[in-house]
Amino acid sequence: MSRAESASVKRREPRSAPSIRGPAGGGSPARAVEEHAAARRGLRRHLEGWEPGLVAVFIAGSAAILAVPRAVEPAELPLPLADARALARVRDADIARAREAELLGLDAEVRALGSAIRAFGIVDADADHTEAELLAARKRVLEAAGPALAQGDEAVLRLRAYQMSSFVREVRRFEATGEASDELRELGGNFPGLLRRNAWLRAGGAGPRGGDGARRVALDGAALGALFKKRWDAIVGLRRAPFGVALDEERALYKFLLSHPLSGRSAQELAAPPAAETAPHLEPQAGEPGPRSPAAALRAAEAQRAEEHYRLKKIDELAALDPAYPRHLARGIALYRLGKFVQSADAFRSHLDQHPDGAHTLRAQNYLRAALERASEERF
Repeated sequence: MSRAESASVKRREPRSAPSIRGPAGGGSPARAVEEHAAARRGLRRHLEGWEPGLVAVFIAGSAAILAVPRAVEPAELPLPLADARALARVRDADIARAREAELLGLDAEVRALGSAIRAFGIVDADADHTEAELLAARKRVLEAAGPALAQGDEAVLRLRAYQMSSFVREVRRFEATGEASDELRELGGNFPGLLRRNAWLRAGGAGPRGGDGARRVALDGAALGALFKKRWDAIVGLRRAPFGVALDEERALYKFLLSHPLSGRSAQELAAPPAAETAPHLEPQAGEPGPRSPAAALRAAEAQRAEEHYRLKKIDELAALDPAYPRHLARGIALYRLGKFVQSADAFRSHLDQHPDGAHTLRAQNYLRAALERASEERF
């Protein structure tokens, strides 16, 4: 072999080829191969399972990033949660009492109380009633309450349940016809006016008997029943057990009131003329504020502030009844909407102090950062 061929062969030899020569003291080539394979297996053993471990590290890092509080504008208020089974038990008890009153009748003294309550409702429903007339009607209710209660609390509870059943029936009739019956006024006073003033009615189809059209009341059955009971108890002057409403009834009612706050201004009548009749009047006349005018925006802002102040009052009332309700979180949201960012931040801090690991912790942290940022913007 020439010197050039020898150099060419050396260049083609793999530089990383493993040597099969035995150790210095001698040994077979096969044993050397086995030792080399065992060394590779040992290295592979230390690297086994690295793929799942890397995935776990990535997930943990992502979760840590997501858990870092960030500024989030406060959105919906936390609403109380009523136990559906507890509400069903209350409803069944009221239905049973109303049925007993209808089948077995009521004592004369209890019926007299029912008549006095209905007379009070008629006066209350009259828009032109005087304060003296209302006080006189209330006095007659209180005078009738004593003899009725002497027949036992259960007898008066049956009267309340029977009148509530009649009230709900008349509300459903009002929804279907748009007409307020005499019995609805007797049992609910100016309840239709309350619905209209606070936009608690939604328009429906035309009334079948020529009324102002069918409506749908925004309150669900539990909230409607709780509202009736509280008004009835207030008229009769009963503030003790077994009267009043159950905690879950309170939760159902306050859920509605927080979502549909009372308005400080009268709502427009829901009955509207057909679109063809209103079309010529859609353009604002000269000198009249349009829907986007500064005056309209100011009125809308004032109405929003009144609603948030109402919510603050109801939040405190609910928290006094239901200690499980996150009062400070809810107050922080309402205060933020009012533009009181420093007070809002204080409320979120109070919530986090009381519930450092609660269900709303991250939400409160995000809201706190938003309130602090807005407070800082105002300061500078």
